[in-house]
Amino acid sequence: MQEIRIPQGMRDLTASQSRRKEALRKRIEDVFESFGYEKICTPTIEYAKTYQIGFTSSTDFSEMYRFLDQDGKMVMMRVDMTVPIARLCATRYSTANPPFRFRYCSEVFKIRHTFAGKRSQVTDCGIELIGLDENSDIEVLYTALKVLQQIGTKEYRLEIGNSGFFRVAAEKLNLSEEQRTTLADLIDRKSLVELQEYLEKMDVSDEIQTFLQSLPLLGGGSEILNEAMESSFCEELKQEVRKLMKLDEDLRKLGVMDHVSYDFGKIPHLDYYTGIIFEGYVSGVGTSVLSGGRYDSLVGRFGRDLPACGFSIKLDVLLDVLDEVEKKVIRIGYPKGKETEALIYSETYRKDSCVELVPWEKQQIEVIL
Repeated sequence: MQEIRIPQGMRDLTASQSRRKEALRKRIEDVFESFGYEKICTPTIEYAKTYQIGFTSSTDFSEMYRFLDQDGKMVMMRVDMTVPIARLCATRYSTANPPFRFRYCSEVFKIRHTFAGKRSQVTDCGIELIGLDENSDIEVLYTALKVLQQIGTKEYRLEIGNSGFFRVAAEKLNLSEEQRTTLADLIDRKSLVELQEYLEKMDVSDEIQTFLQSLPLLGGGSEILNEAMESSFCEELKQEVRKLMKLDEDLRKLGVMDHVSYDFGKIPHLDYYTGIIFEGYVSGVGTSVLSGGRYDSLVGRFGRDLPACGFSIKLDVLLDVLDEVEKKVIRIGYPKGKETEALIYSETYRKDSCVELVPWEKQQIEVIL
């Protein structure tokens, strides 16, 4: 018999997995709602041009599911929710007064050429706070910490960086696009040996080499902010550090510093980030489960200049660390041929409970104890 498979990177969920995922989704969306975020939905399919605008004019489509629609225009399955929400904000909300607090829980799609545990279809739950400047970053970070807490694992951590730190350094050093891209990759991967070898080939001073080599290691608790300040070679870099110092003070007031760390070697993988970037980790999962940041220029690319900050959490990577969700069911036995009578009998219980009808050999209809 021929084996019937599903496409690479896709996944079936069993009833047990679906219950765990739905229970987590509900807890997360309850957190979002408690902060005043309203749910919105966007189409699963977007015009390719939307992502060309959102990411850059040189958008790489190799990891995107794309095809032609009935009019011959290229469309694609959404790869994230931030770009469609930026489009929505600049169109459907073009005359509404900000701020906008949007939340979502939607499927996103990305082709995984080398399948190594990553899925091509995942469920993203997230928020976007649009129309407020970086002073509102603390609200988004606090919401992210509340979401990580709701996952239910013993340990969780939010790792905060600043996309402007490396960008400012690159501008001050007049790095070429190739140098900037290579250094960003090496620093983000924390590949210290390759980074040293590459810097030795560059025409930069020993001071700058030392600075760039220190970035992958410039991570830790609040104390690392002072080290970052000392290593900053210009006032613009120091200003970026001061922004994180201000956030650190606010997070301390909120009593969440046991779950916060900083990483100045964190480089954004998406080009629309302009300020803080952050990732969330929980025990038992070897990769980040939450990611986000500030993107003050993205909505403007669609015609309305508004600052914004947000994050998303990937539900699917958490399934294996979630506790089993008990399914409470009342089972009612009935003799075959008495299905209608059993449905009538079950209505009394169905008002408050989940009821499952089970055919049996007995002649009466009753609750199975």
